[in-house]
Amino acid sequence: MLPRPFARGPVWAVAAATFLLLVLLSGRYGYLTDELYFLAAGALHLDWGYMDQQPLVPLLAAGLDAAFPGSLLALRLPAALCTALGVVVTGLIAREFGGDRRAQVLAAAAYPLSPWVLLSGHWLAAATVELLLWVLLLWLVIRWVRTRHDGLLLAAALVAGVSVQTKFQVVVLCAALLVSCAVVGPRRALARPLLWLGAGISALAAVPTLLWQANHDWPAVRMGAVVDAENSRLLLLPTALVYSGAVVGAFLCCYGIVRLLRGPELRPYRFVGWAVLGVVLFFLVTSGRPNYLIGLCGPLFAAAAVGLQHRRERSPRPRGRWLAWPAYAVSLVLPLAVLPVYPLDFLAEHPAWPNPSRLYETGWDDLVDAVAGEVAALPAEQRARTAIIGETYYLTGALDVLGRDLPPVFSPHRGYWYFGAPPERIDTVLHVGTDDRLGPHFAARRSLGTVRSEHANMAQGVSLTLYEDPLDDWAALWPRLRTR
Repeated sequence: MLPRPFARGPVWAVAAATFLLLVLLSGRYGYLTDELYFLAAGALHLDWGYMDQQPLVPLLAAGLDAAFPGSLLALRLPAALCTALGVVVTGLIAREFGGDRRAQVLAAAAYPLSPWVLLSGHWLAAATVELLLWVLLLWLVIRWVRTRHDGLLLAAALVAGVSVQTKFQVVVLCAALLVSCAVVGPRRALARPLLWLGAGISALAAVPTLLWQANHDWPAVRMGAVVDAENSRLLLLPTALVYSGAVVGAFLCCYGIVRLLRGPELRPYRFVGWAVLGVVLFFLVTSGRPNYLIGLCGPLFAAAAVGLQHRRERSPRPRGRWLAWPAYAVSLVLPLAVLPVYPLDFLAEHPAWPNPSRLYETGWDDLVDAVAGEVAALPAEQRARTAIIGETYYLTGALDVLGRDLPPVFSPHRGYWYFGAPPERIDTVLHVGTDDRLGPHFAARRSLGTVRSEHANMAQGVSLTLYEDPLDDWAALWPRLRTR
């Protein structure tokens, strides 16, 4: 059966509105914690792999910053584009499922109503790129079911290969798709040579990253332990549903999985529903982050929209049709509220006001200025033997990227630990953080105060401490300082 015509006008209008909103807000506040880390990793520590990310996004961030130094608009333009394209691909999935114009628009419009989708579209982060790659991979596989054009399977495998250069989580999705195809069909997909050609190319492209992981004792596994410690299995699904959309998104996810598994109109796509359940089960067992599941929202939104279409077509007087757009309007409140839409003066007067953009994007200049002031107060000879150690990767990334004239910056936290220890000539450390992990390893310690910021953020109240005369050499000390 041929699909319905693509609702090009309204779907692209939703995508364009999403893109325009994100572009207009891209220059507000400042860098995200992870953006600073990516900039530091890509520009100063470019490698084939990292503990918590893969090389694609750090390389992209460094390239954009080199071409457009200090431009938040340029840095975040790919994120806005990825989010807008995710809107279009979600509409295309609804079309492949047999959705009419209304179903395609309902599915596409639900995509940017996800608070996680819209907020991640404001930042250049690995999760932002990953969202588009997941929904694109799923669309290619779903389209193959109808067309049997094997080039789609080749493209899907290559998309998976690109996604591996962003995050390893796509391997879980691919495994779930392969197993579900083997169990419930279409099994003939597994016999297509182009599928395995694409898988081979992607595996070959991943060799440098895998070798880096092997040479560093598989830090990605260590990162899994970090994620496990930071997240609750009991809250994984409820939080993921909130991330998908507090009203419309959560309903469409639940209804969508039911339609994929039971709806006669989606029988050829049962394997997608089982793959979704497989991914969810995997991250429930291993304790993944809720945002790991948001890449599954596209097909769930599409399946739900098509299921509602079939209910509408079966009923001569469909009930609740008028509820859709008011529900969408209500669902828009939360995604907009998490974006940097508030004046900073308002946020300064209301420090308890919940806003992740303010928390993670402000205060970096205050941090750099405070550290620079303490460094300038040191005697010139001592400054030459001084290094800065940040307690966390985000504090360190801010100092690395924004503190161009500061002494060299290091951190024992997560991926930053792999960037190396201070050289042996360093006998003075300005520590930026609240813990006293360095205390037992130095002969002298002096508190220098805390960072002051007019906003409630990650830099506010961070302690500055000066340590002198290490009791051991850095080669022996650095492994003992490592944190996760």
